[in-house]
Amino acid sequence: MNTTSQPNTFPVVIVGGGLAGLTAAAHLAARGIPPLVLDADRLWPGGRIAGGAPDSFTFNGKSWSFPSEHGMHALWGGYYNMRAMLDRFTAVQLEPSIGEEWINRWGREVRVVEAGQLVRFGWVPAPFHYLSLLYSPRFWSTITPLDFLSLPGFLFSILWTVGFDPIKEGIALDGLPMSEYFRGWTPNLRATFTGLAVNLLAAPKEHISLAGIIAALRFYTLLRRDSWQMEYLPDNPNTAVIQPLIEVIKKGGGQIIHGADAQHLEREGEGWRVIFADQAKSGLRSVQADQVILATNVPGAQRLLLNSPATSTEANQMRFPAVVRNATVRLWFSASPREGANAGMFTGDFLPDNFFWLHRLYEDFRAFHIKTGGSAIELHLYANDDVLEQPENVLLIRCVDEVQRAFPELRGKYIYGTVRRNSRVHTAFRPPTPDSLQLRTPWPNFFACGDWIGYDSPALWMERAVTTGIASANAVLESHHLEPYPVLQPPAPESLAQGMGFLVRIFRRTLGRLLLGAARGLRRQK
Repeated sequence: MNTTSQPNTFPVVIVGGGLAGLTAAAHLAARGIPPLVLDADRLWPGGRIAGGAPDSFTFNGKSWSFPSEHGMHALWGGYYNMRAMLDRFTAVQLEPSIGEEWINRWGREVRVVEAGQLVRFGWVPAPFHYLSLLYSPRFWSTITPLDFLSLPGFLFSILWTVGFDPIKEGIALDGLPMSEYFRGWTPNLRATFTGLAVNLLAAPKEHISLAGIIAALRFYTLLRRDSWQMEYLPDNPNTAVIQPLIEVIKKGGGQIIHGADAQHLEREGEGWRVIFADQAKSGLRSVQADQVILATNVPGAQRLLLNSPATSTEANQMRFPAVVRNATVRLWFSASPREGANAGMFTGDFLPDNFFWLHRLYEDFRAFHIKTGGSAIELHLYANDDVLEQPENVLLIRCVDEVQRAFPELRGKYIYGTVRRNSRVHTAFRPPTPDSLQLRTPWPNFFACGDWIGYDSPALWMERAVTTGIASANAVLESHHLEPYPVLQPPAPESLAQGMGFLVRIFRRTLGRLLLGAARGLRRQK
């Protein structure tokens, strides 16, 4: 064991057993530093990619059971660190996306266009590659001549996006909502791209900020065409990712305590004492650590830091992002949908925000399809509480109706459905600012990781969780004089996007100097 820990002291305690915490733990264990992971969930580790109790039902005299999960996740083109982590510690072979459909509904009228392949493989360079959609006859049915009046506003939004990096600049533009991004856009295009933003940021539109949509568009799609190149796990995340990471941790001498909810922290010399509630033993326990990595969701981290005298003073000065809820709905049908993409996005009047055809992605669902000719779809609802708190049967009826509107061939074929309401712990993304919790915290031998933590990376969601997980592990490795892991950055924007961004930044700096000079002149006159 490469550690100078005292007896009964762990070299590292990781508070949180989600993707970020398990990533940090696996990388430490693989380098010979055995971590202790405290996971608040007693049954299902993994945080927001955790599994759950199986969905079971009987159809045609046969019992079927499928593992449930928090919700399907795609690995976008920029998920370089997550792919590297999967290559190091798992045998996962990712499933490439064959395309993504945009399905728009206004009233009774439903229009469908395959957008993913057009955007990422079109000849129009970034940041104007969305204009490749104009080469699709189906896309023309989704717009009107009036929409061309959006071109000046669209160009301004593009320039704003390529020339302003809210994450790198540490500017959150608090108080400016997403609607500011669509000034000058027609209602039809505004609704379509609002749907894109809701899906990228997994939050109701009211909870998406101007800086949030700019950061998401920069990372996921607008700077490079290949950023929108999705792949999927071949199995549920618990099987494909979480359990392999846990095996790596245990093989390296690490431990995981499930049902361990951290309550507060105390300084112990140069190290820390972590006090946690142990659900299995119905009482409080404590462990000592040379170093701590905080890897919980926002509410858990905020509560822990504010409840601990050793950290509360600095934590009281920090800005923590808000959190939102979401829900996933799974529906089984006795027939299959038309041939097409394995996933897509709903916009306009639809209740769900996106969909995934599970029988085209997961082996156990594929077996159901082969055996019965049926299908299964997962829908994500990024809605406010007035929708998410509706009774389960109401949500199911509404979602079945929506799917049958988009896929009329499934009318009358519904078999079974489930609703999973996820806890209010999903980050409402806010670009980290200097007053946010950073990977290197104000406290000695104390680091943080997660999808909301400040760190020099443009990544969001799973990629940000993995990136900060690796970087926090590196911080510990460096203190032990061990080789760190590479932290990968996305490639540079395409030439046109890069050039436009450079010109916009020059303009911003020049304008800033002029405004500053004018302000100083006015002060001298006074």
